[in-house]
Amino acid sequence: MPSSMTTTSSSSLSNEYSKAQKEIVEEHQLQEKITNEEFKIWKKTVPLLYDIIHTYSFENPSLIFQWIPGYTTDSSNQHINIKCLYGTNSLDKNQNYLKIGSINLPSTLSPTYQGSSGLAVPNVDDINEDSGDFKTLATWKQSSEINKLKVSPNGQFAIGFNADGIIRGYNLSNNDIIDYKYHKQEGYALEWFPNNTSFLSGATDSQIALWNIDKPSTPIQLFKSHRGAINDLSSIPGQPQPSLFGSVSDDSTTQFHDIRIATTTQGINPAITVENSHIQNCISFHPDIDTLYATGGKDNVVSLYDIRNYKTPFRKFFGHNGTITNIKWDIHNPKYLISTALDKRLIVWDLNHLDHDFTYPGADNIDSSSKRKTQQQQQQPQVDPCLRFVHGGHTQRIGDFDVHPDIKNLFGTVGDDNLLEVWKPKTLPVEEEEEEEEDEEHEAERPQEEDSTKNDEETKNENDDTEMKDVDTSKEDLDEESKPSKDVEMKD
Repeated sequence: MPSSMTTTSSSSLSNEYSKAQKEIVEEHQLQEKITNEEFKIWKKTVPLLYDIIHTYSFENPSLIFQWIPGYTTDSSNQHINIKCLYGTNSLDKNQNYLKIGSINLPSTLSPTYQGSSGLAVPNVDDINEDSGDFKTLATWKQSSEINKLKVSPNGQFAIGFNADGIIRGYNLSNNDIIDYKYHKQEGYALEWFPNNTSFLSGATDSQIALWNIDKPSTPIQLFKSHRGAINDLSSIPGQPQPSLFGSVSDDSTTQFHDIRIATTTQGINPAITVENSHIQNCISFHPDIDTLYATGGKDNVVSLYDIRNYKTPFRKFFGHNGTITNIKWDIHNPKYLISTALDKRLIVWDLNHLDHDFTYPGADNIDSSSKRKTQQQQQQPQVDPCLRFVHGGHTQRIGDFDVHPDIKNLFGTVGDDNLLEVWKPKTLPVEEEEEEEEDEEHEAERPQEEDSTKNDEETKNENDDTEMKDVDTSKEDLDEESKPSKDVEMKD
């Protein structure tokens, strides 16, 4: 090949690369600008959205966050103290830690608070500055960052899945540490069984292990039916003994396993396998309804399923603009489902509104032969009626979140923006909520009433036209009767 052609080809590739690189930079700058503008809007609405919000800045981002059950009240009855677990994701892999944090909050958040004063309006300045009510009580040095952390249902034990494949157990009463070694690769999936003594782990090696906390040397049981990294695990909370659990994987399947059956098959054949059109990143069974579970994945959609009809979700939630990263049920109100995504948002979904009309985005269900149906579909709200609350306080991806097990509606979120945000959504009095729901119902009924009025008027006009035609026809008939017939001969 001539050197001139080689030079031209290399120059063309270089120009295309530079152009593509420039477009990526411009897209990134535009996205940052949009994020900053959205944050400014959110910041202005904080007093309207929250009963309380506190923000704490860390040196490094955290991938994990979990509340420790329980709280204490100080002697003055002015503050309550709560504790949490969080980690570090440092560039220096040898300087990562798991930490216990202590936070003081107003005693008005306590479930047993009997005072008459309500919560103060959140101060916007709290979003920018650290409050002096956060302290680090204990630290555990790690060999690598912790990808996933789960606290046992009784709050006495925590397990963390490190990036080096080691699962580390922490006794929160005496700070003892136990290592569970089996996986050769890092993992992101952990799940406790309700008995507080057994847990599951899933790694990128596509294997799931069942452990007993008192036997760290080897797993009790293995499940090897997946062909890709394990993204999440969920057990059925209501079962007295460990038996059923679900898993989602990068192999685009959702699988359900029965420990009792797997004992004889070495975990090769799951009880149920569901092929998904998109990779699912998370799964969570409902805390009260054993057959109800939710998933979220790379299609940006949270889906609700009944395991008795697992092939098709009976409801989808649209509201995120990025891959779903985590879902969790609210233990205080199991009709609330909470999700986070790569769009830096946390959304609370309210299942009380499942029966409200909602057309999925892009759904082509319009009947062209029915004008009335078309108008009704066009008038349906574009926002999912189940969308209850959106938290937009992070400017980078949300790493993890948790709802406090003893204090209703108290959230904690950590993100790649190095922030821990502790917040409680605005609580409306029951009367105001009922008034808002009535207003929404009236707004929804108004277009239908207008359609009904229009249809009545059209029907009336059609009837009037028919009557006029009948009158004209009768007149014509009379005129015809008054004329002599052509077929009859006129005689004197």
